[in-house]
Amino acid sequence: MPNYGFAIDLRKCIGCHACSIACKAEHDVPIGVNRCWVKTVEKGTFPDTRRLFLPVLCNQCDNAPCVKICPTNALYKRRDGIVDLNGDSCIGCRSCMNACPYDQLFIDPDTRTAEKCNFCANRVEQELLPACVIVCPTQCRIFGDLNDPASEVSRIVARESTTVRKPEKDTLPKIFYVGADDAILRPEVAARPLMFREGQVILRPIGAPDPIPGDPGAPRVDYDVPHKQAWGHDLVAYLFAKGVATGALFLAAVLALLGHGGSLVHVVAPIISVVFGALTAFVLVIDLERPERFYYILTRSNWRSWLVWGAWFLTAHGVLSVLWVVAWLFGLDGLRRLILVPSLVASVLATGYTGFLFAQGLARDLWQGPSATIDLLAQAAAAGAGILLIAGVPFGLVDAAVLRLLSLVLGISLSAHVVILVVEHVLTPHATRHHELAARTIVRGPFATLFWGGAVLVGGILPAAVSLAAPAATTPIVAAAFLALAGGLAWEYIWVEAGQSVPNS
Repeated sequence: MPNYGFAIDLRKCIGCHACSIACKAEHDVPIGVNRCWVKTVEKGTFPDTRRLFLPVLCNQCDNAPCVKICPTNALYKRRDGIVDLNGDSCIGCRSCMNACPYDQLFIDPDTRTAEKCNFCANRVEQELLPACVIVCPTQCRIFGDLNDPASEVSRIVARESTTVRKPEKDTLPKIFYVGADDAILRPEVAARPLMFREGQVILRPIGAPDPIPGDPGAPRVDYDVPHKQAWGHDLVAYLFAKGVATGALFLAAVLALLGHGGSLVHVVAPIISVVFGALTAFVLVIDLERPERFYYILTRSNWRSWLVWGAWFLTAHGVLSVLWVVAWLFGLDGLRRLILVPSLVASVLATGYTGFLFAQGLARDLWQGPSATIDLLAQAAAAGAGILLIAGVPFGLVDAAVLRLLSLVLGISLSAHVVILVVEHVLTPHATRHHELAARTIVRGPFATLFWGGAVLVGGILPAAVSLAAPAATTPIVAAAFLALAGGLAWEYIWVEAGQSVPNS
């Protein structure tokens, strides 16, 4: 079987954008989005300046992260190596956009489904060259079968010094560049004072590299497409609601197993879990570009995607929460005892899976590593303790033993959360330049005030200190619980926004 790829000789590219126009014409690509484009970077000072051009298109990775994360198998790899997309299966979750390290996927404004370059598979099947190759006036684009040693593309890759984009991601891309400069190839190198697109001035991404002080000749981006942010405030609301729902049910099960009863454990906590669990599901559904297809996650499941596992974990958590309420309504104590341990397990799974989902967002270096999952568990424990204290203390539903236990959980989990934040984003050396730029927006950039003042101090250290120092003081503890929830919401916002702040193209 063939294995199609490109060799692009950047020494020949003149930045004419004929490829971009041909692509739009061939696939009727709407205005405002692009399957391919030509990025431009300038270096030097007048009159000794250079313009570098980078034709950008899907890399058709052998180890494609977009295929792994797609929950409905809408993205798939063909036998000829082309990664294609079936729009009829796409739910518009945008997870593929955060998985692609090359910024190659977008939401089609007409169909509201994901879209991408597919090497003009419609033409390739007819033994025709892709549209971008046909129109290239300098023939800098060479397309062919990488498995055929006699093909021109194979010969170029074999004899020339070629470079691929982001080889450290281990996606095995099949776009090989000849004569590439790091300033054009790596988005972490060139500064972005402004971005220009179709006559409009676009504010640069907050995580983009700054111009080098005192070096006017340093590389700077002259033309690129706008930086796309796949996830936004809806995801922040989802993370917060899920933390409250799973934390409340988990602590209710723990308290019940420890022999504590009462209406807080057997009534209020499961109702809170049901309400916030329903809110979590609602936010997840309405956040989809095609919400009417939400059930495809369960009926067309790609089991390599943590989005699918999460859907099932959340479903199990919701069912157990409802069963707990049913057990209270009908006095089914045996049923409640039966679901205690499953409730513990479901709460942990429904909380922790998101860390693995974020890690599948391979394009976002800030989200990589195990600390996210551990932190999500700590945040859920804090959110659960906080909401139970707020719901129980003012109405006299919390006895002294439960008050002390919930206060200690709140204090310990908040302390763990703050330690993780400081160690991960302040004290630990950054593995990549991308990670460094994202962390910089948190520690001393646009999110610094909210991070240090909101997430760390007011929403973390202060309520943790109150909870641990005075676990039996009802009024201060309730105030600490409110601050903890507010701090958790602040951090979720920072985490989502900062992670997506660094350009990938």
